[in-house]
Amino acid sequence: MKIIINTSTFKEVDDEPITDVINRLIDGLIEQNSEFKFVILKPMGVNGNKFIKKDNYNIHSYRYFFINKYQTFGTQGIKPSIQKNKFNIFKLIFLLISQFVSLNKLIKEENPDYIYAHWFFPQAFITAILAKYYGVKFIYTSHGSDVQLFNSMGFIGKYIIRKVTDSSHRYTAVSDLTLQQINKNYNSEELIPNKFKVIPMGIDEKYFKVKNQLEKKHNDSLRFLYVGRLVDYKGVELLLTALSQYKLENDNFKLDILGTGILEEKLIGKVEEFDLTSNVTFHGFKNFNEKMQMIERSNIFFIPSIIKKTQLEGGPLTLMEAMATGGVCAVSDSVGFATYCNSSNSLLFRSGDARHLKSKIEEYTGMKKTEIIGMQKAAARTAEFFRFSNISKIHSEFLFSE
Repeated sequence: MKIIINTSTFKEVDDEPITDVINRLIDGLIEQNSEFKFVILKPMGVNGNKFIKKDNYNIHSYRYFFINKYQTFGTQGIKPSIQKNKFNIFKLIFLLISQFVSLNKLIKEENPDYIYAHWFFPQAFITAILAKYYGVKFIYTSHGSDVQLFNSMGFIGKYIIRKVTDSSHRYTAVSDLTLQQINKNYNSEELIPNKFKVIPMGIDEKYFKVKNQLEKKHNDSLRFLYVGRLVDYKGVELLLTALSQYKLENDNFKLDILGTGILEEKLIGKVEEFDLTSNVTFHGFKNFNEKMQMIERSNIFFIPSIIKKTQLEGGPLTLMEAMATGGVCAVSDSVGFATYCNSSNSLLFRSGDARHLKSKIEEYTGMKKTEIIGMQKAAARTAEFFRFSNISKIHSEFLFSE
């Protein structure tokens, strides 16, 4: 069975600062069924590689800008790139054209049984057009805000969502929150139950081999951690606001911020404005080992995401990665994976409410060590579902069954 994967994000080399979640999913699907033959189509990165041959699949990359160093959609994301520089809308136009031409060529060369698109726009949108023309089965996965953006466009956006989804063989979303963005465009009697399913992406086995250091839970200084992109809907400014309020009562904490993004300079300014310079450190991108060292010694791992008009947090997987290590997580109730959180396995707070987030930090400091250990163990049990061995099996059985 030959399957073309059309995705905007795919890791080419280990030190590339992007998620490898699609890589891991493909590896897991191959383990589930050796008859799966994958071909990857992705935007070209800053290194300019057009074709890479891997052990289990080939990667085809299409150029969408004539200078390699500006081909940054894969690392920065499309919407953040356009927010940073409005002229990047022209790069998006080039990407749409190039992806269409490249996918059209690849379909004719490979004659696939399926085309699997990751993210609604532009991948599922373009794939739907070509799959219908060539009579190829088309499936897609929505990861977050891609459908929400079209819902905000009124009638035209909703029409596009329906047309793409109607033409798909099956579709999935990484959370109930994300699926709702698709299915709210249908009446209940229009929905076909066996056509859609919530299936999150998985997390690497190596996260289960790292354990948060229990003996460091009640040391003198609290260690806080945020891992993720520095963009508006991630809620980092909200976290800084909560910490500025907490500092009025307790100055003995450190926040490590791992990640980069278009808001980095603004957030650094907020740290200075809130008098948090001695408490907050921006580390940029860190590799797995460096990140794990910080997770091991952190007291609280923060997921402070908020909902914006055109963006929401479908996951995030960083939450489950931290839970797999037995980390205590303070989680916004607006994120997709909040459905897996409760008072026994995490510190759940009201989205956008800095005071409520501050109260959860205070709740943690008042917990007994046995209570903290119990929360850590419950978090680790929750993350078990997200092992790629399980997630790949669910994907394989649902998406590629007749």
